[in-house]
Amino acid sequence: MKKYVLFRISSKGYPKIKVDTLSKLDCLFNLMSIFKGWEFICVADNCDESLLAHLKSQEFSILLETNLGNPGSFWRLYEVALGLAKNKDIFYFVEDDYWHLPQAPTAIIEGLQYFDYVTSYDHPDKYRESNGVLNPYAKLNQFSESTQVVRGNAFLWRTSNSTTMTFGLLGKTLIADADIWSMTSYRKGDYDFEIFSTLTKQAFLLRKRYLYLLSKMKFFFKPKRYLGVCVPGLSLHLEIAYLSRKDIERFQLPI
Repeated sequence: MKKYVLFRISSKGYPKIKVDTLSKLDCLFNLMSIFKGWEFICVADNCDESLLAHLKSQEFSILLETNLGNPGSFWRLYEVALGLAKNKDIFYFVEDDYWHLPQAPTAIIEGLQYFDYVTSYDHPDKYRESNGVLNPYAKLNQFSESTQVVRGNAFLWRTSNSTTMTFGLLGKTLIADADIWSMTSYRKGDYDFEIFSTLTKQAFLLRKRYLYLLSKMKFFFKPKRYLGVCVPGLSLHLEIAYLSRKDIERFQLPI
């Protein structure tokens, strides 16, 4: 069994307000220090010369320069993973604005004993108390999205309807689900909610933003996938809108 970190980084990005005391390189160095022993593969998409120079000084087993944009660069990374994947290999896709705690690698390995997909990021949009945009399935309930809980040997897990593009899976799942992830080769804009909601067989929502009926019909016969979230989270997306004072303190963010 091999363990891979599939890292995507760009000098561009969506216009979100993020923690300005931590750079994308800081996030990479944090990732490398915590995931020691994992093989690192990087897609550098639309990166400026200064950032590329820093990346070329790091020990990536593969470093690819692309100009494909967000969905296209993800699919390029996925294609690389497909060329390497064995059933029991572990793949962890990571975006360039996440901060991890030391227990994250152990949690990802444990979570994949129970779930098809795992994330160490417990996204606040799944809870009614979130200050950011609320997940549509969380809006249907009093406190949060509907969920099931699993007690692992070391961590507590719950199921979720979707997550961001920072997640882990086994090689056998990566191979089996390549057909649905391949839509990122031609999509524009956000696509994570649509894909995960289709994989996890969520009820169809008749809302303009979430009209993913065609995807649900096309992949109707695919097996239902389960997405597990470590509770509390062991990684943090550095978007200010979803940061709580509690997480800032727990992750010791320099804010």
